[in-house]
Amino acid sequence: MTDAATYPIREFARLTGVNPVTLRAWERRYGIITPMRTHKGHRFYTDDHIERVNNIRYWLDQGYPIRQVKLLLSKAAISSTAPEDNWQAQQQELMEQIAQLDNAQIDDLLNRGLASYPISVYYDSCLMPVLEHLRANHQQKMLTDAFTFILRRKLLTLIQQQSRHNDGPKLLMVPSHPDAELELLISGYALGSAGVKVEYFGVNMSPNDIQIISQIVPLSWIWLQMHPANADQRQPWLEYLNSVVLPHFVTGADIDSCPEQPAITRLPDSTANQVQLFIASLGENLCPD
Repeated sequence: MTDAATYPIREFARLTGVNPVTLRAWERRYGIITPMRTHKGHRFYTDDHIERVNNIRYWLDQGYPIRQVKLLLSKAAISSTAPEDNWQAQQQELMEQIAQLDNAQIDDLLNRGLASYPISVYYDSCLMPVLEHLRANHQQKMLTDAFTFILRRKLLTLIQQQSRHNDGPKLLMVPSHPDAELELLISGYALGSAGVKVEYFGVNMSPNDIQIISQIVPLSWIWLQMHPANADQRQPWLEYLNSVVLPHFVTGADIDSCPEQPAITRLPDSTANQVQLFIASLGENLCPD
């Protein structure tokens, strides 16, 4: 035994909010938490285990599947001596490099951010504030377009790399409008990080194109990012959604316009919530052992 505070499994479950069955599965099946044992073999946990569980739950809340958490925890441990996150400083550093149009430095900063955080965290805390700042100044439109292009190129490359390694059912991602692409790619990269095999064929997709693709590619789901549009642009998408049978997940600023029907699931604005709800709705069908 140790002099540190210790807890039997039921007390530890009460403290952490994780039930004993789940704790045993995390130990036996996934190897992401290892309790100590009494001389009679009974499990007991310490305050260090509480911190471990908090870290596990953090990654799960970002939408990552449990089987990937061990790797994520090991990466976090390597960088645990890093100073606390200073998002304002990261935003400022990124904006300075954008103002200089320094492609190499921007790419390095993106690589660092994407390697250090789940995309949903990095996007909400750093990338989105930078984009909002740039878009608010119409005189910086060229800088906005340049940074959007760099970020889009980076995400497309990463999604393609993920798709080569991810197996299993396929998810087609489609923007209803070119202006919806960047947010769609953010979600696509987050889903790819969670083990989803993402298929993406560009911004100029129509409902008819989706039907053609679904006859060629064996799709399990379709993710549609709905962007505000005029009535003529929106109508073909509404007609398409009224007739779909394959499960569709709809996101974006115009989701209120989409019809309510059994094959359609509307997802909230937050990328983290979108990914988490998508994975939760599929359960073990997403990444079976």
